[in-house]
Amino acid sequence: MNKGLFPHLVLLVVTVLLLPRAALAHAFPEAEEPKVGSTVTSPPEQVAIRFDAPIEALFSKLEVLDSSGQSEDEGTLQVNADTRTLTVQLKSLAPGEYTVKWSVVAKDGHRTEGSYTFTVAGGS
Repeated sequence: MNKGLFPHLVLLVVTVLLLPRAALAHAFPEAEEPKVGSTVTSPPEQVAIRFDAPIEALFSKLEVLDSSGQSEDEGTLQVNADTRTLTVQLKSLAPGEYTVKWSVVAKDGHRTEGSYTFTVAGGS
């Protein structure tokens, strides 16, 4: 084999192996506010999740539930102009644990979903 062709062959093989993975990309959270598992001292006014890929606004869901399963989000769900950040306004939260549930469809059509909790600390 011609030694000059070997680097090109390796590059071709790597490219072919990576293409299917790129085509099957999903949108996963890369930052949350409040953060996953965090305890905040003052109630947040909103929950925001930034994803690592663009998402479709029409197929996105974000809800915040208290410990009894009651919805604590209000207003319209927003997908920011960057098409990567999902935001919802919250009611005035009392101290306690809250669950954030999200579901999005990436621009490539793949759905991902998940949940996490955060806690609003009680006053002393």
